Amino acid sequence: MILILCVSGFAFASSTTIPSWRQARQVAVLPIEGPIDQVTATSLNRRMKEAVADGADAIVFEINTPGGELMSTFEICRMIKYDAPENTVAWIHPFAFSAGTIIALACREIVISPDATFGDSAPVSPLGPIPEAERAKLESPILTEVIDSARRRHYDEQLVQAFISVGVELWLLRNAATGETVFVDAREYETIFGEPPTRDMMDISSPVEGEAATVSPLFEALSSSAEEPSQDSLIFEQTLPSSRPRLDAASADDWIVVGQVVSDDRLLTLKPEDATRYGLVSGLVNDRAELQAFMGTGSLEVYDQSWSEDLVQFLVSWPVRIVLVVIFLVCLFVEMLFPGTGLFAAGSVVSIALLIGAPALAGMADWWDLLAVLLGMALIAIELLLMPGVLIAGITGAVLLMIGLVGTFVSGDMTDQEMQQGIIQGLLVILTGTFASIAIIWFVSRTIDRDKMAHGFILRAQIGKESDSVPIQDTIHAVKIGDIGEAKTPLRPSGRVLFDQTLHDAVSLGRWVEAGTSVRVVQTGLVLEVEAIES
Repeated sequence: MILILCVSGFAFASSTTIPSWRQARQVAVLPIEGPIDQVTATSLNRRMKEAVADGADAIVFEINTPGGELMSTFEICRMIKYDAPENTVAWIHPFAFSAGTIIALACREIVISPDATFGDSAPVSPLGPIPEAERAKLESPILTEVIDSARRRHYDEQLVQAFISVGVELWLLRNAATGETVFVDAREYETIFGEPPTRDMMDISSPVEGEAATVSPLFEALSSSAEEPSQDSLIFEQTLPSSRPRLDAASADDWIVVGQVVSDDRLLTLKPEDATRYGLVSGLVNDRAELQAFMGTGSLEVYDQSWSEDLVQFLVSWPVRIVLVVIFLVCLFVEMLFPGTGLFAAGSVVSIALLIGAPALAGMADWWDLLAVLLGMALIAIELLLMPGVLIAGITGAVLLMIGLVGTFVSGDMTDQEMQQGIIQGLLVILTGTFASIAIIWFVSRTIDRDKMAHGFILRAQIGKESDSVPIQDTIHAVKIGDIGEAKTPLRPSGRVLFDQTLHDAVSLGRWVEAGTSVRVVQTGLVLEVEAIES
């Protein structure tokens, strides 16, 4: 029985007989959603091990991604080729750009949803155009990876390179006698036919007359045998020559030009029709029910990312990190001005813990990042509590804190380009959060004195039960420069001062002031600024 699948006017035949090398007893589906990062790689490794432990003998990677980090992509490809069961399938549903295409090529088979698109896998930088030398350096390991995948899976090596590099110009030729298809560049085209190629992109909206859908030779060979491929055959796949023999003028009569596949000013991007024609796709799969039928299994289980992995992935995104930086700085500022509430101190501690803890859980932070943050926090505390006004400890601590936080955006296994991008992204996040914090702090300083409810809450939280017997007044209107009062709590540098039987919060200028010391008002504003009166 033959089932005809039609998509956008293009049809190809697929046998309902499941070949033995594809058929599985238990299939595990591992979704890959969103940008690919270290969390994705770690999660896939965990889920794959769990699936294998549960008895899965086939892994389907359900891919829907715009791309992602290069080293994380390489780690996933290595996992697929060396740690996963032999029966691996990439289900592009519905998009697999950049890193997603590289991962799909690493799998044993690719299936695709009817509305899917994949390709366009050149390295990019958010910082702008990549210089030619740097681009070549970045493309080299990617080309090595996809060519290795092409050799293993019997894809055309020149075709997969067109996903990565602009300037790879290809034409599709079909053997008039055998129906075999090959991809040739401009130089080989001219060698075969003795004239430059025509550069009109071929129309793939309908099949060329007499052309059948292209199927990878590996699958043709395997499907002709009822036996599983031996270990020797798998080793043989990996030791194939790096490319097919180049054609010459003597074979000109054997080949028919189907058309140009990709021009030299674009990257290869494929829809189901052309992906099937070029031998990259084994079938169309709409949903998981069709996937189960395609794999010939009665058991299909989905292994999603855990909620904790989703949470870590959310926390390490740059918008969330900016918000955490803002919370940390604003809470720290308010706690310094109004010590004793505990709420703002807790906000600072939680935000800095998330800023350094989430990247650590995601494998993006090293031990020195944590050490730099802790040392920075300690030096800032020394500046505020033990050596106010010296500035050396505070400035050094702030620098260490920034270095540690920026360090969570890079890791030792990044490429030079990714590390540079990580550092710049980290600096942008920290600086953006800092400037936003300054704006919020300015707004708070302009409004809090006019908000009696907020001001009263802070003062009552500071003095506790003492507020029942001592009245609290608005600082600006109750105290004037030159007034004399008594420190009711230590000012280190903030605390409470008593003026005319009324408590006010104040900040000491210069050295700390111990409780019971007489002080003089030197400035009024958001809080009182006072100095100790020397006895």
